[in-house]
Amino acid sequence: MTREKRTFTRITLDIPGSVSLYQMETYHTGSIANISLSGCFFPCKSELPVGERCDVTITIGEGLEAGQVTIAGMIVRNNPEGAGISFTDNSPECRLQLEKIISRKTAR
Repeated sequence: MTREKRTFTRITLDIPGSVSLYQMETYHTGSIANISLSGCFFPCKSELPVGERCDVTITIGEGLEAGQVTIAGMIVRNNPEGAGISFTDNSPECRLQLEKIISRKTAR
C-alpha cells in the first residue's frame, strides 16, 4: 500500500486553465484536472520541464461572470498524461483564491 504524501486533499475537477513557462516563453491551454491548496495537475501532451517556474491561470465562473486567477508555481513532475505543478505563492491572498475555487467545486 502506498502512503499518501500530500498535505492537502486534491479535488478532481475540469476547469479551463493555462500554464505559462517563464524561461521557455511558452504557453499551454487546457483544463486543470485536479487541485489542492498546494498544487494542481495539468493534462498536457507536451513535456513540461521539471523544475521550470510557471504561472497557472485558472478561469472561474462562466460568461459575464468569468474571472481569472493566476498563481505562481513550479513543475514538479511530468508524465505522458501531463504535469504536476506545485504552487509557490503561499500568500494569504492566493490561499483565499484557491479556497474559493475548491469550495465552489466541492459544493456542487
